[in-house]
Amino acid sequence: MKLLHTKTILIVGLGLIGGSIARGLAAGKHCKRILAHGRDSIALQSALNDGNIDAYSTDLSVLAPQADVIVICTPTLSVRKVLEELKDFIDSQVIITDAASVKSNVVADARMLFPDSLHRFVPGHPIAGSEQSGYAASRSELFNKRKVILTPLKENSTVALQTVMSLWQLLGADVHAMSAERHDVVLAGTSHLPHLLAYSLVNTLVDSVSQPDRAQQVFDYAAGGFADFSRIASSDPVMWRDIFLANKNATIDVLDSYINELQKMRHKLMISDGAGLHSEFSRAKLIRDEFIKRFRPDNKKDNENMISGANFAVEPETIAVYPGSFLTGQFRPAADAQVSIAIIDQCKSQQGVFEFFGVPESTKVLDYLQTLRDKNIPVLGPESGYLRVYGGDCGMTDTSKASLIKPVLFKATALPADEFLCGLLVLGAGVMKDSHVRLSGLAQNLEQNLKKQSDGITFFAILAEFGFSAHWHTDTADGLSSLQINSFRPEAATLNLVNTSIDDNGLLIIFAAAAISSGTTRVTLDPARIAAWLNRLGELASWAATILIEGSAVCITPKELQSTTIPCNADPYLALIAIVIGQASKHTVLINQPGALASNFPGLLAELSRLGFGFNVQSTTAQETH
Repeated sequence: MKLLHTKTILIVGLGLIGGSIARGLAAGKHCKRILAHGRDSIALQSALNDGNIDAYSTDLSVLAPQADVIVICTPTLSVRKVLEELKDFIDSQVIITDAASVKSNVVADARMLFPDSLHRFVPGHPIAGSEQSGYAASRSELFNKRKVILTPLKENSTVALQTVMSLWQLLGADVHAMSAERHDVVLAGTSHLPHLLAYSLVNTLVDSVSQPDRAQQVFDYAAGGFADFSRIASSDPVMWRDIFLANKNATIDVLDSYINELQKMRHKLMISDGAGLHSEFSRAKLIRDEFIKRFRPDNKKDNENMISGANFAVEPETIAVYPGSFLTGQFRPAADAQVSIAIIDQCKSQQGVFEFFGVPESTKVLDYLQTLRDKNIPVLGPESGYLRVYGGDCGMTDTSKASLIKPVLFKATALPADEFLCGLLVLGAGVMKDSHVRLSGLAQNLEQNLKKQSDGITFFAILAEFGFSAHWHTDTADGLSSLQINSFRPEAATLNLVNTSIDDNGLLIIFAAAAISSGTTRVTLDPARIAAWLNRLGELASWAATILIEGSAVCITPKELQSTTIPCNADPYLALIAIVIGQASKHTVLINQPGALASNFPGLLAELSRLGFGFNVQSTTAQETH
């Protein structure tokens, strides 16, 4: 998309970031003109001599009226002053973005200074830089294959967002989007804390290891590891002072967590816990090695093996399942991935801003959202199930043909919870005593689905056949229903599923219900589906039940469960069913090959553990999935 080729870009602050933007735009001839404002006239003249800008001034009022897009690249705490100056020099059609390292304060300032024209202010932050600073340190490829995080506002025009996205993409960056609040929390851990530690480490070595005024006593013997870790302590102290002050609260929170971890490590050292140290070091090595492989491949082979858009997850290798006691708490299962994609797909080409709740952060959804961003369709999230899509104008190639207007913000849509995940919780309550858990975010029609329909048996009606009765609440804030699940004892059922729409994952729920019921369940089904069903269950079927096939019917009688190891053949749905059935065992059961649980159901294992399911993840592996 050629969104910039007729535009005049004004860069405010021609340091490392601003200078690199100018160099990249000039090298690719991506825009009509490049203007630069700053206080260092020597650096500005150098940029002009280099051919990286077309004009400059130390007076913002001279340049601002000429600009179509303004990129503010000044230190974090000085962005507000620039915005205050710009108010008097530009109209509402000028797009403004920034590159500050902290976003919440910038967004707050913009809301105060531009309350009626927020549609054109797009906050951003390139995750790229160097311990060096100034225009002399800038380079045209600084952003190539680096991430840029935008923190768009609900009020943003799609055209403004697409223009800013295009700017960074033309510089080679991979553009992502998240809320300003989420950005500041994430960057406090990934960027701000490491800088704080680097500064502190250098000072600690000088003050605590060497003698006064004799720092060389330590540094003469420092190896490459110290040089690597302490490199960022050479960063601009003024810039980082401002960053820490602007993001004080989030940095303190992550610093407290780090101090807590250091205390744990100190305790392991005190008691000479070699096994504990080895475990912590191995876990960190696994994750760090995967990060380096993805972020900075060492050779051509690594580059060739990288999967474009792949998502990193730490997947369980073995899960030890033991009897749970009771379920308690509240849980909102995410929506089914395919359902979410279908709904989002309907909105992306329509004019307006669309909000969704209950969006799963699974690999399938994340990959789909990345394809939207690659097509210059702005998307924020998902963050804890929240997603924002800026629709319309997706085919536009020249924003000079359209004015920046305030978008229509549509009422947020709450996506219905995945029925499979709801079924897991229902079955958990059927195994454990004194369960009292509430599911929220269910589609309204599920209440009717608890009854037999004239055209067959629906998914939730099947659970009713096993004796499950629902207690519905329809007064939830998101307009969906919530379901109160109390303890119940599953009864044996007789089910005729011929010519019904029950899917293969629904059959897993049926088997689990039969395996924990009080008698023999009889399921009538097409013979080909019976064979596929039992083949998928594998060793889980013979461990949990006695299976008898009578023509087109399967008779399932529960067994007394013994300690065993169950391979799940990389099937995460089967692994979840095994966890549920394992709650009824008096012995520990090992689940091997659970598959991409973290990628397909991010955060689910932690939620199930919180609600009361009994299991431990015994070992993990880092995987790239797509």
